[in-house]
Amino acid sequence: MDTRAYRLSCLKDSNMFEVDFPEVLQMKTTIVEAATETTDEQKHQLMMAKSLNRVAADLREKDWLEKLQESGLNLNTNTVWVLEGILYYLSHSNAMEVLKIIANNCTSAHTVLLADFMNKQSTTMSSSNFHFYSDYPDELLPSLGFSDVKLSQIGDPDAHFGLLHDPLNLFNKLRNLPRSLQTHPDDGTPCCRLYLLQASGEPPNKTIL
Repeated sequence: MDTRAYRLSCLKDSNMFEVDFPEVLQMKTTIVEAATETTDEQKHQLMMAKSLNRVAADLREKDWLEKLQESGLNLNTNTVWVLEGILYYLSHSNAMEVLKIIANNCTSAHTVLLADFMNKQSTTMSSSNFHFYSDYPDELLPSLGFSDVKLSQIGDPDAHFGLLHDPLNLFNKLRNLPRSLQTHPDDGTPCCRLYLLQASGEPPNKTIL
């Protein structure tokens, strides 16, 4: 249900692609149309992004990149990949395959990856079906070919969203502990962490100014 295309003016020169199950995309389209209830011309004016393409695909299958390209994605243009709230729902093999496919297609243009990762302890914190995890995603991504990897945790100066000022906040308590700890030394509760990662994929022998 992401709405970046409708609310971020910085996307005015960007072509956006959303990948999800067809039934999810159809539901989203219905909700957006009901919310706007305007003519096609007015709908276009409501959108901040240059364009928005909804691509029905399953990241667990082998053809999702092909479907993106068929919908207009040009791998020779600078690209930002946003993997938000998705990797930990995939199996380890599926998640690694998605990351490898993106890394392997960074050779023609500047690529930025934005993704969130759970640590192992986080996969047990609810009844949701979490599978993939990485305790050290900042080491995993370089091993796949990404560079300039930056890791933040919720509560860090660049990831507190103007909301997490209390030093006793759960996220602040966790981020001040060594990442190697699996349980909190004060109460023995699991150290459940959500890592926010930014990484680059640079074409070989090419400098981005």
